[in-house]
Amino acid sequence: MRLAAFATLAATALLAACSHVPSQAPQDDPIVLMIGLDGLRYDAIDRWDAPNLQALAERGTRPERMIPVMPSKTFVNFYSIATGLYPEHHGMISNSPWDAAAERHFNNAEGSPQDPFWWQGEPVWITAERQGLRSHIMFWLGSESPVDGDMASVWHPYEHNKPYDERVDEVLAWFDAPAGEQPRFAAVYFDHVDTVTHRAGPFTPEEGQAVAEVDRLVGEIVDGLEERGLLDRTNIIIVSDHGMSAVSTERVIRIDELADLDGILFEEGMGSYGMGLEPFLMGYGSEEDVNRVYQALQGADPRIMAYRRQDYPDHWHFDHPDRGPDLFILAQPDWLITTSSTDLSNPYHASLHGMHGYDNRAESMGATFIGAGPVFPQGTRPTAFENVNVYGIIACALDLEPAQTDGDPAEIARITGGNCPAE
Repeated sequence: MRLAAFATLAATALLAACSHVPSQAPQDDPIVLMIGLDGLRYDAIDRWDAPNLQALAERGTRPERMIPVMPSKTFVNFYSIATGLYPEHHGMISNSPWDAAAERHFNNAEGSPQDPFWWQGEPVWITAERQGLRSHIMFWLGSESPVDGDMASVWHPYEHNKPYDERVDEVLAWFDAPAGEQPRFAAVYFDHVDTVTHRAGPFTPEEGQAVAEVDRLVGEIVDGLEERGLLDRTNIIIVSDHGMSAVSTERVIRIDELADLDGILFEEGMGSYGMGLEPFLMGYGSEEDVNRVYQALQGADPRIMAYRRQDYPDHWHFDHPDRGPDLFILAQPDWLITTSSTDLSNPYHASLHGMHGYDNRAESMGATFIGAGPVFPQGTRPTAFENVNVYGIIACALDLEPAQTDGDPAEIARITGGNCPAE
């Protein structure tokens, strides 16, 4: 039964990690450590050598893939993982949403990552804090913003260039603190695979090197937990936000050559650099203008589909009341949308060989989930599941009373082999 619905590229350097009053915890209480590996396709560790990730899968569970929410973008999905909510309920419907009611555009440089206006729902670190468990978070989407004044015990403004080994060192240092100051829930984010495969594309040697690097980092974290005597009571959860599809400037659709776009505001064109190469466009305008463009695009090119707000497929779940677009134009995987003014010879565009954001049920958008620890059965490979169930798995592992989410208790029970029974 479905429960009731309800990287950043720049950040301020003015805030340091923030701390709350520590709570005491028994030495054998369970721990959850969630590691976010941006852009790690569901099949990447089958195609490349990843001994540490494979070892976690062998002693735990690895579903065949994790289904991202729509659209299959980073901010959208890492926040759905954190809250257990679809974008229509948590409000982060793209990497830089437009709120039509407030006429506001999410902007990293203007402090949007710290602004509670953009981040709705209750992230799992807030659930933990409100029930007396410390949470330490490094660079997870949404962790910079308070929820009714509450934040994780430790959190950081995003630093894209913070060396990965320093991230590992700090995570392990959290567990060197006195017992009452250690986290019961911890999370850390690594962008590496996504950053590399946007440029090189999936199925390339560069992807393999990136997978090897994050596998090394995961191995160091696992070894560090074992050295500290914490591995047996730690549930390690590996998640990615989406997969990756191979793209090229030879597979581009110039949308303004198919329809007159006057009167439509496209969120993707609102940034400093204008329209780039996109897997989709979110448009806002009057009913008349939306219908005109929608009709012009019907059958105009088989590689794109246009949807009006009332026509979205049921499985998308991103029709937020204030931020859902009036018109959504979606390319097929491997294709990109732009306008005739875009210079495809620009080195930034020309070097783009990987993209995500396509239909969340597309196989190439499949994400990774690996869970190893007390709450997970050993060596299982369940069928695919939706990422809105991760919150519930974490809540169960920590014996938390969950907030209302879009997760399915039956799915949570299935992925955990019945260790989190549906009630």
